[in-house]
Amino acid sequence: MNASGWHLLVPAVPLLLGGVLLQGPITVGETRITNEYPESLTFEVRVASAQANISSVELLLTLRGDSTTLVLPANAVPTRRPIVWVKWEALRGNVPPSAPIRYAWQVRDSAGNFYQSPEVEFIIEDPRFQWHILQDDDLALWWYVGDDDFGQEVFDTADRALARMRRSAATDLTERLHVVLYANDEDFASWHDNVQDWAGGEAYPGLGMTVQIVPDRSGDWIQDVIPHEVAHLFFHQATYSPLASYPPSWLNEGYATFHEFVPHGLELRRVRDAAAAGDLIPLRLATGSFGGDLARVDLLYSESLSAVTFLYEEWGEQSMAQLLEAFRQGSDQDEALLQVTGLDFEGFQHAWWEWLGGAPGAYPTPPWQALQAPSPPTAQGEVELQSMTKTSSPNSLLCCPTLALTLAAAGLITIPLRRRIH
Repeated sequence: MNASGWHLLVPAVPLLLGGVLLQGPITVGETRITNEYPESLTFEVRVASAQANISSVELLLTLRGDSTTLVLPANAVPTRRPIVWVKWEALRGNVPPSAPIRYAWQVRDSAGNFYQSPEVEFIIEDPRFQWHILQDDDLALWWYVGDDDFGQEVFDTADRALARMRRSAATDLTERLHVVLYANDEDFASWHDNVQDWAGGEAYPGLGMTVQIVPDRSGDWIQDVIPHEVAHLFFHQATYSPLASYPPSWLNEGYATFHEFVPHGLELRRVRDAAAAGDLIPLRLATGSFGGDLARVDLLYSESLSAVTFLYEEWGEQSMAQLLEAFRQGSDQDEALLQVTGLDFEGFQHAWWEWLGGAPGAYPTPPWQALQAPSPPTAQGEVELQSMTKTSSPNSLLCCPTLALTLAAAGLITIPLRRRIH
């Protein structure tokens, strides 16, 4: 049921080991979830002890891709069979719609008995909309405006992009990717505390999901934004490990742009023209979100695409697989490039410069504007936002302490902007 405030009953299954029930004197019944996203989720359950009064009940919550567990105390009444509940708030703007969470109950009684129920996965859908869902083992798509043909087009586009990426990767998906489509700016903004009016969507690599504004029958937009955002999610899973070195922004954005199903001749010509005019920005400045100056951001996205195209053309499709795997194994940028191309980053940049037609040994000098701190945009003008992709470094910290979760793995901290100037 998708009406506002719907309920779900989820049974708690006792743990079996060798066919022997290990639950003991404490039992946990079916969990009733009242979904009032984006305001709150309420979890309600009956717990019981055969030996003593229940003394404490806690709800454990974990977002997929996050190693931190949120512990919320329930309103346990000191009886043997209380019904307890927990209300999880502070979701708005912090937890995206259709995010996968896992929850479990910890129960203690006054006799010292303890029981933790098995983890159960729950998808936090936005109950204000009637969602259509298409899914397989690798992809899940949610949308609410548009017919079945529209949903199938988006799903097939994401699936084709994923198949293409797999051909140049040493690893495969570790989690299913979630793609969520809102039909307009107003609906998208409604689950945030605030959102910039130029935002076109958000990606949460650690959660394996992206939330985008894609109206019905968006034409080339689907062939552009969907592969781009799926590429960000795949890139994260292909490079992430506890030992991983965080890949540079130029590689991440260039990889995502390279896998779009639209022509890129304009961007590649723009980079060659910038190189010829002496306006090329060195790749070492393509960090973070690329800043807020529209022309600078656009050129850095184009340069990132150009550098990735250069890598594919000079070292072949498997070079990308080797490069991503090197980052996953903990190599930094210099080490990874040396393993794959025989060049460190500076050498790679010089080779790329010459591939663009630059004179050998003539290092590209950035224009003075590239070194200045950019100011945020004040209006869209002729700029069409492609996507707003949230990424994070491994050491990012949660900006919202009320959640009591470290969501760095979900990618909720740094916000790069991607725009196209037409």
